[in-house]
Amino acid sequence: MGDVFDRRKFVNYKSLYDAKDMFFDPMAKNNIECHMLAGNHDTFYKTTNEVNSPALLLKEYSNIITYRDPCELTYCDSTFLMMPWLCKENYEGAVKLINNTKCDLMFGHLEVNGFEMIRGQFCAEGLDRKLFDKFDMVFSGHFHHKSDNGTIYYLGNPYQTNWMDYKDPRGFHIFDFETRELTFVENPNEMFHKYFYNDLDWTTETVQETNFEAWKNCYVKIIVENKTNPYLFDVVLDKMYKAGVGDITVVESFAELDNEETIIDEAQDTMTILSSYIDQMD
Repeated sequence: MGDVFDRRKFVNYKSLYDAKDMFFDPMAKNNIECHMLAGNHDTFYKTTNEVNSPALLLKEYSNIITYRDPCELTYCDSTFLMMPWLCKENYEGAVKLINNTKCDLMFGHLEVNGFEMIRGQFCAEGLDRKLFDKFDMVFSGHFHHKSDNGTIYYLGNPYQTNWMDYKDPRGFHIFDFETRELTFVENPNEMFHKYFYNDLDWTTETVQETNFEAWKNCYVKIIVENKTNPYLFDVVLDKMYKAGVGDITVVESFAELDNEETIIDEAQDTMTILSSYIDQMD
C-alpha cells in the first residue's frame, strides 16, 4: 500500500540487505506475486512518481510489480483501481479515472481529509472523502493509524516505527475478494515501551527480580515519578543495558512528555522539519 522504504532520498544498506533477506527473497523463492504502490516516502521528487525506490531497488525480482501511475486491475473476477501517491504529474488523470471508473474497489496511498494520521492527530487537508462515495471499499496506506469510516479503510502500519506509534495496534490485513471480508491480524511485537520508575516502596530485591529480557533491541522511556534512591535507579539502568535494550531515554519532567517527537507524516524537506521542531519548542 505504499511507503515500502521510509526515506525519500536514500536507503540504509543494512536495512536494504535485511529487507531482501527476510522479506523479498523468501517471497521470490516461494513464487509469491507482490503488487506495490509508490507512496510519498518512496518517491524522490514531489511532482512525479517516476523516480521511486521500489522500482529502482527491486528490479531483480520478477514477482514484484510496482505501480507509479493509476490503473485498473482484475483479480478473482473483481476489477479494482490501483492508486499510487497523487502528485502534480498524475493528479488530473487520477481524479478523472476515479470519477469515470466502474470499479467499486480501490487500493491506494491516499491523503484524505478528516482521517487520523496518528492517534489524536487529524489530517486537515487532502482529498475530500466524498470523492470516494461511489466505491464499496477503499483501502489505503499513508497514515500510520488504523481507522475507517465504513467505506475508506486506512490499514495503518504493520509495525511500529516511532514513539507516535506507542500502544497503537499494528498488524496486517487479509482481504477475501469473494466474500469481501477484511480480517485484521494484530502484530504482537512492540518496539516502544514505557517504564514508570517510582522507588518509594521498592527494595533492592524488587528491582533485582524485574526482568527486562522482553525489551531486547527495543526503545524504552523511563518515566521518573519518584527517585529517592539513586542506587536503585542505577540498578534499573544496568539491568536494562545487560538485557540488551536498544535505546534508553530518561524522562524526569512530565513537561518533556508533552513535547515529544515531531510529527512527520508527509514528505517534508529539511527546513520544514526544522521549522516544525522550533514551533513545537515555542
